[in-house]
Amino acid sequence: MSCSIGEGLAHSYYTGFLKLVLPSLASRLTKYPKISNKKLFVLIPASGSIPEQVHDMDAEIKYVGKTDELQIDKASTVGRSYVNKVYSVNDTQFSADIPALLLTLKEMADDADFTGFTADETKKEVQKFADQLKKILLKKPELDNTYVIILYDDTQKPSNAILQHLG
Repeated sequence: MSCSIGEGLAHSYYTGFLKLVLPSLASRLTKYPKISNKKLFVLIPASGSIPEQVHDMDAEIKYVGKTDELQIDKASTVGRSYVNKVYSVNDTQFSADIPALLLTLKEMADDADFTGFTADETKKEVQKFADQLKKILLKKPELDNTYVIILYDDTQKPSNAILQHLG
């Protein structure tokens, strides 16, 4: 059985981040009373292009703060730190993350002379990432209602896609 790059990255994101932070996310969001939807919004830009900060993507998205730190001993690191960021759109708060490892796909396309990877292949692998992540999470009933996966056209404002899931 073979696995594409996007599918492998989805497993890495799940095992290295989501599996660790999702179980305690709702309790770590209690200091934000304006959050009614205590799920993690996983924002996946179709092009694989990721800005420095989520709120740099769209003027409608405002950074509010971050959750309390979650410390877990992981991969030979004692007390590895995990936090989730909180944003608002139209005065509605939510927690969101863009999987930073997707930047690998974009950078592979940027280095096409070496990798042979194209922008079109990046988009296909991002789609495979999103599809595989959904499959992984659907097999984890203990994580039901802890996340929303939003694959969006990043030539559009992501706040529009977020608002569809907040409402």
